[in-house]
Amino acid sequence: MLNERQFSLLDAIESQPVSLSVLARQTGVSARTILRDIDYLNFTLSGKAHIRTAGNALYQLDIVDRKSYFQLLQRHDNDDRMLALLLIQPVISRAQLADALNLPDSWVAERLPRLKTRHQRAFSLASRPGAGHYIDVDEHKRFLLLANVFRKDPFVYPLTGMTPDAYAQLQEECRRQTDWPNISPDYRVSMILAACALRECPQCPGPTIPEKVRERLNHLQHQAESMTPEYVRELLAASSSAGSLHVVDDQLIEDLTGHLKRCVAMPQWLAENRQGSMNHLKAAWPAAFDMSVKFINHLRTVMDIPLIDSDLPGLYFACALERHQHESTPVILLADQNAIAAINKMAIEREVLNCRVIVARTPDELDAICEELTPALIINNGHDTLDNGPRHVLTIRNIITSAGIDQIKDFLASAFIRQQPERFFPPEGYFHYPNAAGESWAQIVAAIAARLCAEKRLTSEESQRICQREQEGENLIVNRIAIPHCWRDRQKPFRGFFITLERGLLVNGEEVQHLLMACASAANRQELKIFSFLASQLNSHSAETIEKIRDYEGFVALLR
Repeated sequence: MLNERQFSLLDAIESQPVSLSVLARQTGVSARTILRDIDYLNFTLSGKAHIRTAGNALYQLDIVDRKSYFQLLQRHDNDDRMLALLLIQPVISRAQLADALNLPDSWVAERLPRLKTRHQRAFSLASRPGAGHYIDVDEHKRFLLLANVFRKDPFVYPLTGMTPDAYAQLQEECRRQTDWPNISPDYRVSMILAACALRECPQCPGPTIPEKVRERLNHLQHQAESMTPEYVRELLAASSSAGSLHVVDDQLIEDLTGHLKRCVAMPQWLAENRQGSMNHLKAAWPAAFDMSVKFINHLRTVMDIPLIDSDLPGLYFACALERHQHESTPVILLADQNAIAAINKMAIEREVLNCRVIVARTPDELDAICEELTPALIINNGHDTLDNGPRHVLTIRNIITSAGIDQIKDFLASAFIRQQPERFFPPEGYFHYPNAAGESWAQIVAAIAARLCAEKRLTSEESQRICQREQEGENLIVNRIAIPHCWRDRQKPFRGFFITLERGLLVNGEEVQHLLMACASAANRQELKIFSFLASQLNSHSAETIEKIRDYEGFVALLR
């Protein structure tokens, strides 16, 4: 059986490589103990996953069979078995739990608080003096919670007559049913098992679906049918806010409607497995995920439903943003040979998305074009020598090869930031914030925003938006650096203020060492690229390197 330290170890290395010294410090044991844990875990995981070295004494978890891996973890942590007992019994004492699970009473005493914290968003675990512990939910939600447990593991609780053969027959019967098109056969099976465990139907399921389960299925199907495109459009209109783009189209409506139908038809209050971090996606499309957060928060005020994979709406919004980005990035190709210029122009526009190439024949013609627009990049494809000055110039002679195209892509994606980081992250906004040991994340953000506001680096409206955004959840954290941010109009360019903290703290379960407070325009494609650049640059360093940043110069050095 895995212990708490080994579970913590798996959590730490699932989404990113971590060094041996950091793992030892986080778990409070020696590096030798961590190595022994890794050997034991690799043996226990039995090929479903494997912990490998990722260079520079870093360790990363590679999951081979995700479903089998999480089922294996569930059998080891015993949380689902304990939860099933708590849901089936109106009240159960700690001694009764220990006896039913055939585990020490001390183990149950240790796991109950963990179970309460792990599922605090789904239900409340309460206790009654002299009686025991119980799940404080209504009858309908209790049923659905138990169905969720059985869906994860159909044999989590022994049911009379429920053998593997009987379970296979039940699956086949549910597959033949066509009355509930929005509810998958495995969810119907889990509801029947929950009804048996709660004695709402005969202990051993027969060849037909029990009447009480049919009533519940009919109710869920009816709710799913109420999730119409018109209703979703109304939800989007009600959850719109300053900074949101007009990205609502038929495809977005269709994606969100289908997602809500699945959430309503098959409520999944208990995650079937632990989701990996999606911070790299949130950093690539921060505006989309912020729209998603507002949409989800508004939805929760009008409907008491769990959102299956709550990050998926963020991806739907991201796709909608990409569909509505019609602005082409201007690139000037300085070339004195017409034939080469024509073929290079065609190659660049074909390979580089949203790129518009303007050909200039002479430096004078180049200067004239630059007076009318500001190109993202000038490609010197001719024989003239150019003084870069404030402009971004890339020299590629003759016919541009695939390697040259890659240079252009990289340059357009990040060079304008890497060459002038001080333009986007001004040194004047940097300071060290001596946060106290018990200071909350909301207090830290509010204090830093207030100081930047007093120094006229943020407006009072921007300060308020940032504080509100951080309280909405799904905070953006990239490799130990939190990025509180807000969206505004385009009057001012992107501004990001790096702040070092006296001590690290946990934000949404992730460790934060420093923060970068940013104001950006959701309508400016170039500014959105800065978030992707930050994610790629910061993730290219180890967590230990991030921890060692002590000042503004150290931060800028990482960006370069």
